Amino acid sequence: MVKLATMLLALVVVPPLSERLSALDPGAPLAYLEAGEDAARDGEIDLARQLFRRCGALAAAKSDSGMAASAALGMASLEDPTGPDGAWSRWRALARMLAPSRVTGNRTAPDADRLRFAELISHYRAGRSLQAQRLGRDPSCVALAREWGALLPGGGEGFIRACTGLSASAPPQLSPRQSDQLLAVESALLARTPRAVDELRCGVTAPVPEVDARHPDGAFGIDDASWWWRDGRWSSTK
Repeated sequence: MVKLATMLLALVVVPPLSERLSALDPGAPLAYLEAGEDAARDGEIDLARQLFRRCGALAAAKSDSGMAASAALGMASLEDPTGPDGAWSRWRALARMLAPSRVTGNRTAPDADRLRFAELISHYRAGRSLQAQRLGRDPSCVALAREWGALLPGGGEGFIRACTGLSASAPPQLSPRQSDQLLAVESALLARTPRAVDELRCGVTAPVPEVDARHPDGAFGIDDASWWWRDGRWSSTK
């Protein structure tokens, strides 16, 4: 009964994806990211890629490097880590290059652990239950959840329980404040280090995307002004 009530509440609180697409506004990149996560959860991978790319381009153009990094991490989540094209590694590398360059506090966990925990947060926000359950049991993620507990829904222990108990039929219900906090933690975890790009080049069969500091939005491959969703396609006019 509780599970059914949760599902019904999700249907009431979250509008259908088609309505959310038609309401997208380039002034609010976060909505593109959230719609992309829902599209990915629904199996609409091509649409998810389009939404993540547009979120990343818009966020980078607005100098919101944390959200741009989250969009790149979203792109990575759609790729096979063992794929021969190296797309997974390239998007992870781009996330690291775009992310804020400073981490608040004295959180000095190894790069690989921070990236793993950032992926856990991304999977949890998107409702990817299998990935969240797997990473939620990783000792390094558990340790970092405790360290960042003040900024996580339910605290560190509560967040890990939410991840390991996440169900595909009941995505997390987060308030706007909680979503913002998780994005802030994810951005900080993705903070650049001098060796980040070199580490992530390992196993990559194609060049890591170059990021032009003057035009970081170009790294997402959006070279037009098609930001509006109209009649099942992108349009350059509202």
